[in-house]
Amino acid sequence: MAGGPSGGWFPADVGAGSAGCMLFCFPHGGGGAEQFRRWKADMPPHIELVPVLMPGRESRFAEPLLTSVAAVVAAIVEPLTACARRPFALFGHSMGALLAYETAAALADRGLPPSHLIVSGHHPPHLPSRAPVLHDSADQEFAERLAEMGGMPADLLRNPEMMDFLLPRFRADFEICETYRYAPRPPIPVPVTVLAGREDPAVDVSELGRWGELTTEGADVHVLDGGHFWNTGPQEAGVRALVVSSLEGAGRV
Repeated sequence: MAGGPSGGWFPADVGAGSAGCMLFCFPHGGGGAEQFRRWKADMPPHIELVPVLMPGRESRFAEPLLTSVAAVVAAIVEPLTACARRPFALFGHSMGALLAYETAAALADRGLPPSHLIVSGHHPPHLPSRAPVLHDSADQEFAERLAEMGGMPADLLRNPEMMDFLLPRFRADFEICETYRYAPRPPIPVPVTVLAGREDPAVDVSELGRWGELTTEGADVHVLDGGHFWNTGPQEAGVRALVVSSLEGAGRV
């Protein structure tokens, strides 16, 4: 398998430390592992943060992009199972939240559920999305909508070379989210922490408690100030601290 037991999905040094808990972190659409590398430096020593490295970007640039939740989950479950030590938890923001939930469900089906699931910036996946479908729209419209959401700096819109490089990756990730259809299943035996920005146009905060319908262990909801990318910028340190406290408070580390 390329990349050893990790299959290229995780950094080469995954599992090398002595931390008592592993936290696998899935990126938002169009994002990569860089944000979580910053988090890693500030994590307490008893938590090993493991960024998820998506195909088609960063060290996996030459690999084909994946365009469905099913394809990502099918590809990551074996490497994660091979690399994870107990206890381990999953975190994801936006697209990453959807991927983290479906990965948790796949692991639970194997009798290997994570000890905790932390989801950020995503509606409960068994409820319909209110967001417009964008992945197959024209380049200019697609890029403008990304800028409106805060997912792309405006100056990149004026850089044709960067747009040619970035748009296929954003499109693939939007296709992952926009073609997803929830398949009914029994609630998973995993406690869930839910994070969201109060002004996020993609999330109805009144629905967030319904994440609890997807687990037998309950869902703890935290609504903070900010929009869809409320987990970056000035709020980032606070979000990271909340992730840590969620794990520690639940006795997962």
